[in-house]
Amino acid sequence: MDFSYFVGKKIATSSEKSFTRLIIRLAVAGVALSIAVMLLAVGVVKGFQNQIRNKVIGFDGHIHIRNLDLNQSRELKLIDFDPQIINALTKNPEIETVSPFCIKAGIINTDKEIEGMVFKGVPANYNWSFIKQNLTKGRLPNLSDSADTYEFLLSKSVSDKIGVDTGQNLEIYFIHNGKVRRRKMVLTGIFNTGLGEFDKTICFTDLRVIQRIYTTDYSKVSGYEVWIKNLDSLSPMTDWVDENIPMNMRAQDIESQHQIIFQWLHIVDSNAIIIIVLMGIVSMVNLITAFLILIIDRTQMIGILKALGAQNRQVLRIFLLKGILMILPGMIIGNVLGLGIAFLQTHFGILTLPEETYYMSVVPVMISWKHFVLINLGSLTISILIMFLPGVLVKFISPVKAIRFD
Repeated sequence: MDFSYFVGKKIATSSEKSFTRLIIRLAVAGVALSIAVMLLAVGVVKGFQNQIRNKVIGFDGHIHIRNLDLNQSRELKLIDFDPQIINALTKNPEIETVSPFCIKAGIINTDKEIEGMVFKGVPANYNWSFIKQNLTKGRLPNLSDSADTYEFLLSKSVSDKIGVDTGQNLEIYFIHNGKVRRRKMVLTGIFNTGLGEFDKTICFTDLRVIQRIYTTDYSKVSGYEVWIKNLDSLSPMTDWVDENIPMNMRAQDIESQHQIIFQWLHIVDSNAIIIIVLMGIVSMVNLITAFLILIIDRTQMIGILKALGAQNRQVLRIFLLKGILMILPGMIIGNVLGLGIAFLQTHFGILTLPEETYYMSVVPVMISWKHFVLINLGSLTISILIMFLPGVLVKFISPVKAIRFD
């Protein structure tokens, strides 16, 4: 059996002095607290980013195809509807769906209130998964490829503001080329995504209805929404789409389309980094303190081992083993604590948020295996390296003085 391992195991299982035992327990608690906080910090930041990203994507898809102009408003310059574009793009196995859309600003008129909204017309095969998930009342519009459907969806914040409910017939006014186009439409469903600026401005209706505002037929659209299967390939897929559409169109990914929102999400990463650095410092200070006390407490033993011929590296390995056996329980406790809190928050939503400020009603937590492994491996590696600092003192301990040390 290895000498360092044998002695280190004996020390690890032996009882310590009360003060030394207290310091070691505090070090273990410090490691546990640091691991738990780092896991939760990363989990909350990534959960927040994921929630906001999914909500923005739910409204606008992954990639937008639009007219090649500098217009940044919601009401885009129209392009010709070409089914061949959809057929060509969907041949790529990485593309899930391609849907045309048509946008027009309109005014909802009620007996007491009027409200301006952006009406987004979508086809019968539109991907409703996001809206369906956030539908709070009513149903989705029954859209058809062969007939106009005068039904629409409205957000809860707007419906509460103007005092309307599902099943009501409402007058909608559109202005095009100086003329007012009046339509009677039925409010079939109410949704609430929590993404305030989007909820307040966008509602969904039939693509054919909006197309007929602009033209007498169905030949024009505002653009196409492209949904891809793997979000990690967003940038290369955007480039590919851009190369495979007509020259008068351009493809733009969701991050470029909503730069301010996604830049803000990237800045949020700095919060997690600051927390990780602070908790790492706390953990390192605790470990260094505990390791120094452990070495001082075993000074006589170090002197005896050196007098018997033990080399400095053998003595250092003894204390490194002791330190690792001190770190591992802290890591296990920290992981159980962090993952346990994350599980409770995910399933029970204990911690809540003001939705109008944070775009969500509960604190989101998303801990991936990648971040879990990186945090644990990084913490273990740094902790072992930190223990070498006080371990250097072993080299300077004289056997004669150490044996007499009390």
